[in-house]
Amino acid sequence: MRSILQGLLLGLIMVLPGMSGGTAFLIMGIYEQLILDLGRLRIKPYIPLLIGIIAGLFAGGTIFALVFEAYRDITAALLLGCILASIRAVVSTAPKINGTYAAFLLGGLILGLVMAGEPLAVVSDGTLTPPLLLLIGGAFSTAAMVIPGVPGSSVLIVLGIYDSLLLYIKELALIQLMYFGIGAVLGLFLLVKLLENLYTNYRPVLSYFFAGLIVGAARAVIPHTVSPGIVLAFAVGFVAVWMWSGHRTAEVT
Repeated sequence: MRSILQGLLLGLIMVLPGMSGGTAFLIMGIYEQLILDLGRLRIKPYIPLLIGIIAGLFAGGTIFALVFEAYRDITAALLLGCILASIRAVVSTAPKINGTYAAFLLGGLILGLVMAGEPLAVVSDGTLTPPLLLLIGGAFSTAAMVIPGVPGSSVLIVLGIYDSLLLYIKELALIQLMYFGIGAVLGLFLLVKLLENLYTNYRPVLSYFFAGLIVGAARAVIPHTVSPGIVLAFAVGFVAVWMWSGHRTAEVT
C-alpha cells in the first residue's frame, strides 16, 4: 500500500511541468536503487509503485485538463513559474558558466524556442497526434527521470504534445494513450541506461543544454494577458518549484 501511495503522489507530481519525477524519486530515497534495478530489468518490486503512478497521472491529468480549459491564462502562468523555477535543480550541480557552457545553453534555448510550437490549449481540433510522436514522447519523457531536476513533462512541451496528452487522459483516448505507454516502456528499458551514462560523463554541458531547452520551451505557456491574478499564479508556481528544487540541491551537497 505504501508503494501505491508513493506512486500516486509521483503521478500527480509528474503531470505538472517543472516538477521532476527524478527529484521526487531522490527525495523519497528510492532513486539510486530504482535506476540500478531498471538496469538489471528487475521490475516486479515496482509494480505497486507503477500502479500508483498510472492512477496519479490519470487523476492529475484529468483535473489539470479541466482547470486548464476553464482558466487557461492563470494555469499557464502557474506552469510558466513552475518551468522557469525548475532551472535551479537542472544546473544545481553544474560548474560556473563559461563560454562552452554558454554555447550549449544558447543552443538549448534556440532548440526549445523552435520546437515548442503553438501555445498550449487543451482543446480538440479533431487532429490526432501521430503515433510515432507519441512513442517518442513517451520514451524520452520517461527516460528523463534518470536526471533529477529535468521535468519529463517539459520534454512533452518541447515536442508540442503536452496539451494533447492532457486531452487524451481527460477523454480516455485509450489508443493514443497506448502508443504513449509503449513509448514509456521502451524509454525505461532502452534509453534510461544510455541517458544515465551520457549525463554522468557530460553532466555540465548537458545541464546547461537542458536548462536552455526548458527556458525556450516555456514560450508555449506564456499567458495571453497580464493581471494581478496571473502574476500571483506565476509567483505561486515559481516559489513552489523553487522550494521543491531546493530539496534536490540539499541532496547533492
